[in-house]
Amino acid sequence: MASMERFLRVYDEIQAFLLDQLASKYEIDPNRARYLRIMMDTTCLGGKYFRGMTVVNVAEGFLAATAHDEATKERILHDACVGGWMIEFLQAHYLVEDDIMDSSVMRRGKPCWYRFPGVTTQCAINDGIILKSWTQIMAWHYFADRPFLKDLLCLFQKVDYATAVGQMYDVTSMCDSKKLDPEVAQPMTTEFAEFTPANYKRIVKYKTTFYTYLLPLVMGLFVSEAAASVEMNLVERVAHLIGEYFQVQDDVMDCFTPPEQLGKVGTDIEDAKCSWLAVTFLGKANAAQVAEFKANYGDKDPEKVAVVKRLYSEANLQADFAAYEAEVEREVESLIEQLKVKSPTFAESVAVVWEKTHKRKK
Repeated sequence: MASMERFLRVYDEIQAFLLDQLASKYEIDPNRARYLRIMMDTTCLGGKYFRGMTVVNVAEGFLAATAHDEATKERILHDACVGGWMIEFLQAHYLVEDDIMDSSVMRRGKPCWYRFPGVTTQCAINDGIILKSWTQIMAWHYFADRPFLKDLLCLFQKVDYATAVGQMYDVTSMCDSKKLDPEVAQPMTTEFAEFTPANYKRIVKYKTTFYTYLLPLVMGLFVSEAAASVEMNLVERVAHLIGEYFQVQDDVMDCFTPPEQLGKVGTDIEDAKCSWLAVTFLGKANAAQVAEFKANYGDKDPEKVAVVKRLYSEANLQADFAAYEAEVEREVESLIEQLKVKSPTFAESVAVVWEKTHKRKK
């Protein structure tokens, strides 16, 4: 069975289990069960499944390198699919909540979940909470007797917490954090003092890299019972490095990739995000360019958005991205070579992850 076909079949199995459990243990009525089924399909399906399939691909790599009986192979692949869907459900949770926070319009070529006619913002917030709760239900149901359960749950909690902290860094980056006070209204910064490379790296490390790269790679090791075969500090370093590159790509595409290709409408400029483009621009712009940036950034007026995009183009940020990309390539290749010392199999899986990230268009 092809990897993606298996992955999607396990989704159907998980969905049936979760909805059946709601009926048998939580007294759900058919109409609400139907609502949750549609919510699950809408928020969890239709993406690239990059995170989930990374778990599967890591497991497949170890299975190809070692001898196992068919029953063991099936168990490991099924575990990998379940672990992959745990991450995809967690991703769906983040996207539902993030779209509300950012007042986003489109997601994967469709309206964001909270913008569906029959879904209120209040319901959407709770739906996101349900999506994350389902990840734990999956773990306890499918992995109850697995030796890796405790480590997996600890990792999942650590990653979820890190991502939430990263989201806080992200949504407060457009304010002056020295004046951050829950009892005082926070205007958007006029100085952009926190738009620095160090602060950007901190946002990205916690908001993106943990759940997009570290969690799938390590979960693949867990379900393969191969965590002892790698140096975990190297895994963390390569996950954070590729994850940062992924976010920089995302920032560039948010600004310059057409919505019909990207599947969503980029709003980083309107939302005054601490993006790689903004940080890099401010690091090289002259006084007049900085003043023009400050006068137009963080405004939903299309003309002001166009001014910021023009400033980015005039600053030739494409050249900065090319230089950054070349440096990341060297560092990733070096880390992959170091991973090969203890586990050539896992190093190959990381190389595949890097290739997919490097070549992505959306």
